[in-house]
Amino acid sequence: MTTNDSIAKKLAEFDELVDWFQSEDFSIDKAAEKIRQAELLAGDIEQRLNDVQNDIVVLKQKFDRD
Repeated sequence: MTTNDSIAKKLAEFDELVDWFQSEDFSIDKAAEKIRQAELLAGDIEQRLNDVQNDIVVLKQKFDRD
């Protein structure tokens, strides 16, 4: 699985969580758990995007030197 696939998968999971809050299945009792899951996913997505950004910066610097 590539990083982009992994990011896309995590974004899809995040979207499912967000959709849950707007669905008929919403329950205040489960909301805290879903929020924690969303926070963890958001942090993971942010880290993966930062990693990709760093890779791009490194590649750009390499090509700028050449």
